[in-house]
Amino acid sequence: MPKAITRSNRATKKDKFLSALSESGIVGAACDIAGIGRRTVYEWRSVDDAFAAKWYEALQNAGERLEAEARKRAVNGSDTLLIFLLKGIYPEKYRDRYDVRSENKVTVKHDADSLSDDELEAIASGRGVGVTA
Repeated sequence: MPKAITRSNRATKKDKFLSALSESGIVGAACDIAGIGRRTVYEWRSVDDAFAAKWYEALQNAGERLEAEARKRAVNGSDTLLIFLLKGIYPEKYRDRYDVRSENKVTVKHDADSLSDDELEAIASGRGVGVTA
């Protein structure tokens, strides 16, 4: 059970929580290490902008650690991790591609501003726009 938080130990508890969060990226685990409840840290984050910013930074640090570990594992033999990392870094080159073909004539308008009120109503009602058999 977490110890009572006093004014004198609040800063220490916050620092311990943020350090643990930076290591693990897991709020519950960081709370356990710091000896504070989840509700407490979420309340601190909602009222303390500086604490919220440090929380975000701690999660970024944890994410970078995970990314470094994923890179190491990918290079040392995990094709799946390697694929995910490549998709993340070069999505335009390694994204999933789909080839959809149809015998039907299809017209696509990309700009909603160019649609008439009737066309927008047809889309909203589920009738579609310009659909012919």
